[in-house]
Amino acid sequence: MKGFFRRAAVTFMSIVMLGTAGSNIPAAAEQVQLDPLTVSDTAFEDHMRSQGFPESYKPYLRTMHSKHPKWVFTAQKTGLDWNTVLAEECVVGRNLVHDGAPDSWKSCEKGAFDAPSGTWYGLDGTWVAASEGIIAYYLDPRNFINDDYIFMFENQSYNKSVHNKSGVKAILKGTFMSGDFTAPDTGVTYNYAQTFMDAAKRSGVSPYHLASRCRYEQGVNGAPQSLGTVPGYEGYFNFFDINAYYTSTMTAGEMACKFASTYDPTYLLPWTNQHKSIIGGAIYLGSGYINRQQDTLYLQKFDVVDGGNGLYYHQYMTCVFGQANEAVEMKNAYTSEVLSSAIEFKIPVYSNMPASACTKPSSTGDNNNLLTRFDAITSDGVDLLANFYRYTQEYSFTVDSGVSYVTFKCIPYSSAASVSGAGKKTLEYGDNTFVVKVKASSGVVRSYTLHINRKGGSSSLKKGDVNGDGKIDVKDSLMVMNYTSGKQKLSSAQKKRADVTGDGTVDVKDSLRIMQYVSGKIKKL
Repeated sequence: MKGFFRRAAVTFMSIVMLGTAGSNIPAAAEQVQLDPLTVSDTAFEDHMRSQGFPESYKPYLRTMHSKHPKWVFTAQKTGLDWNTVLAEECVVGRNLVHDGAPDSWKSCEKGAFDAPSGTWYGLDGTWVAASEGIIAYYLDPRNFINDDYIFMFENQSYNKSVHNKSGVKAILKGTFMSGDFTAPDTGVTYNYAQTFMDAAKRSGVSPYHLASRCRYEQGVNGAPQSLGTVPGYEGYFNFFDINAYYTSTMTAGEMACKFASTYDPTYLLPWTNQHKSIIGGAIYLGSGYINRQQDTLYLQKFDVVDGGNGLYYHQYMTCVFGQANEAVEMKNAYTSEVLSSAIEFKIPVYSNMPASACTKPSSTGDNNNLLTRFDAITSDGVDLLANFYRYTQEYSFTVDSGVSYVTFKCIPYSSAASVSGAGKKTLEYGDNTFVVKVKASSGVVRSYTLHINRKGGSSSLKKGDVNGDGKIDVKDSLMVMNYTSGKQKLSSAQKKRADVTGDGTVDVKDSLRIMQYVSGKIKKL
């Protein structure tokens, strides 16, 4: 099944959590504070070691184990590089935040932000692209190994020894799904809690997960697509908001009910009543996610396992913190009896992760670290960056041997941004590398890198002529000495010329050998 959920706006948040600007943000999802009381449990230490949990995970796991000794923690080794995953999740459109979120949570990358006007593009109604910082925070499992958010890692498969109707009733209590309903097309009356239990048995998906997700998607009072009142699609239901996304001509609710009106007996489509929508949607969810190895809330949000449909694309929702809010709903729905049982939590592990958990962006500033103008004027008056583009961060040029310097002039879009690395720069013969950094008001830095090759460099200069002036003298030896002491940087071409000993490194031995050559003690470098 190639179809998948592409929602950003989450109705439950819209109804329950919005009120003031930014109040849709889950307040409880702060940086995890470790409980100082940890256990010395040899068996659990052996378990963590055998699972291959990184050391940075263990303090959080020890705290959880001390509070819930029956819980089982499994390391889900993704085999993926952290930086690769983060880059993929930062592709504009894959993760969104509400436009009322702090500006530091919003991306200023191409396709997300209109730099001239300083405004963000609405990518799904009032939702905008999430910043790298907030994505990293919610992507990092270590931030959510705590009592509330651990449930984003709970195995979501149906377990008849754990899941029961009373637990479903607790989830649905106080909502429009707390009692019975009558199917409008057949006149048959059903009970919502029992319907979710039936859906779990048919789909293999946890009924607690199904009920919690519907509550989260449809809200306490229900949305038009769960009440059968979407204009033009009256009498059609889509409790899980499958295929609910905005287009240029249709609302998310209309798209959801358009899907509900299609024909596919595998999923009991068309969904002309609540019963068919819940059971058919559960089967769709099970076949599309749970049975494709995306069997936790985390994995349904971040597609980092390949269950036959690739990576990163098959994600249930685009709201970057949706899985965190749903995790709280799941935990609150469980009775003390369930919480004291042997629940399994599958926690993803990546390679090359940061040494400590990624922090949540807290700045009130924005991430606008773009330059509206960047001039690189050479000594002969040529602007190397006449075709500068704000989102291109690396440039390479070759200039004539007579070009001795370049002057960088930078103007950021935001008056609150600061620039370092600009000004007049001397050009050595051969390769030169310069980095200009723009720091946004949020503290996020963007680097623009320029590689400028001055002719007459590495191809025509001799070993030992480090500064490229055509002579080998004491100045070259001093350059090497300054480099080894950290007082000076050398370009890659200069390093090649400085390595007169040919051992692959530039150190004090090279400086001494150049001095020996200059003094006449040796005849050849």
